[in-house]
Amino acid sequence: MTAPTQAQTRRGTEPAPSATRAEYGSDVVVDLLVELGVPLVAFAPGATFRGLHDSLVNYRGDAPEIVECLHEEISVAVAHGYAKATGTMPAVALHDVVGLQHATMALYNAWCDRVPLLALGGTGPVDAAHRRPWIDWIHTANVQATQVRDYTKWDDQPASLEAVPESLVRARQLATSVPRGPVYVCLDSEIQEQEVEPGFSPQRPADYPSARPLHPEPAAVEEIARRLVGARMPLLAVESVQRDQRALEALCALAETLGAPVVEVERDYNRTELCLPTDHPHNVTGMALPAEPDVTLALEVRDVAVVRGAERSAVLQVSTAGLAVKAWAADLQRVQPAEVLLAAEVGPTLDALLPVVHRLLDEDAAAAGRARDRGALVRAASAAQRARWREQARTPGEGGAITPAHLAYVLGQVVAEHDPVLANGSLHNWVHRLWSIGRVDSYLGSSGGAGLGYGLGASIGAALAHRDSGRLVVDVQSDGDALMTPSALWTAAHHRAPLLVVVENNRQWGNSVMHAGLVATARGRSTERVGVGTAIRDPHVDFVALARSMGVGDAWRVDSADELEGVVRTATDVVRAGRRPAVVEVVTSA
Repeated sequence: MTAPTQAQTRRGTEPAPSATRAEYGSDVVVDLLVELGVPLVAFAPGATFRGLHDSLVNYRGDAPEIVECLHEEISVAVAHGYAKATGTMPAVALHDVVGLQHATMALYNAWCDRVPLLALGGTGPVDAAHRRPWIDWIHTANVQATQVRDYTKWDDQPASLEAVPESLVRARQLATSVPRGPVYVCLDSEIQEQEVEPGFSPQRPADYPSARPLHPEPAAVEEIARRLVGARMPLLAVESVQRDQRALEALCALAETLGAPVVEVERDYNRTELCLPTDHPHNVTGMALPAEPDVTLALEVRDVAVVRGAERSAVLQVSTAGLAVKAWAADLQRVQPAEVLLAAEVGPTLDALLPVVHRLLDEDAAAAGRARDRGALVRAASAAQRARWREQARTPGEGGAITPAHLAYVLGQVVAEHDPVLANGSLHNWVHRLWSIGRVDSYLGSSGGAGLGYGLGASIGAALAHRDSGRLVVDVQSDGDALMTPSALWTAAHHRAPLLVVVENNRQWGNSVMHAGLVATARGRSTERVGVGTAIRDPHVDFVALARSMGVGDAWRVDSADELEGVVRTATDVVRAGRRPAVVEVVTSA
């Protein structure tokens, strides 16, 4: 017998028999997943997709990889992180009603984050005459997708094997078309397990391509260019470049050409994705603007009100958000005032806009001069602020305490040597202030829906995507988020995910502590008890013991700043040399 390939070893199986044709309905599903380019299927096992499970294991050797998880919320998060790390559409398998309920928060995250993934549901027999007593009844729903329809882009429940290929082809088309998002296809267990009739020939996915990018109207591009060139202080506000490196580079070129400041939408603890290099001289995110803007170009900004000064300027909006709207979830946010609203993708819009801006500046010497002067002002202001941030972060807290800023500084110094991918976390945006991140695939952004339990699973997905790339995948992991899905550490150990997990253990639900203080202050009450109901103490969680209990043997705890760099370097060496996970618990000042 030949030795198993690396991919087969990852699935934990010897080479599967090479069948000459699909024998069961679930074999047909696996054939389609391969042709659709689905790289992996993450799941916690369930009886309603036992047919699919068997086909993934035993039907063909090049079936999508199985990633075994201990909770459906982790399964979806793994696929979510893998999708952002690779740009592909992975899949998850979800056990009927109960598994789908476990997965709902993670699916909502993927919906808000505009991430394409294929959720494959299983269900007991839809034909009630074929149901076993009790279990098949309580695990079958009348239109199972009702549970997630409000935060998936599309759903289907094909009623026959003949309908399955079209369902999966359409699922891929819709999931990967802008605005992207998760889709849900429910597969009746009887369809999975039925025998395939000889001569069955499903349509080929290659005949059904995904939609091409949405290009802007030329007249609108001309209008936007004229407004930007004619402005006293144009502002470029951006929330998404749709994870496209070419779009990021085009935004850099536009900012430099106009001499304009760029602000990425930033919340207390994350950014949606990387839209401009963190240390680009025109990136003034988190800084005071050099002057009040009079024109703002908003690129996929869902709420312009969060961009300081923009709401008082003329807004020119480019957004695809309105193309995938659900009435239940308010993730579309408030209706946006704008003088121009262009339904197009950011990349094609910037590609069309740049040559027009260049032409207009060539024709207007005064405008070109304003652009040069603005650029000098913006670059000087951003350089000065970055120097202040670096100086602040270099110094630990009182008594050698590790502040989030100092942790970001030390961690950044170590991982910069190894082409890092920050899969999750930002240390309250200190990472963006201190690290040099220049590629969209180097910072994978936030959860989208701000649902806790995302970080570990998504980071594992990213680490699995980078097993062979040589890059160092880093999870800057908040303690509360980790405690929502701690069994994800078992998946990391089981699949030997090369992942550096740095737990920021501040022993509290930080966001809730902040809100407790705000409410108490507003009501004229004491803030001395903000930790009641918000602290994760008495007992303290021992993340080193937790990691080791899940099979992650390489784990350390750091309590003081003088130990930090050495431990992080040791853990980094373990991940890089051993191609396995390591955990560093860092006790930070609250």
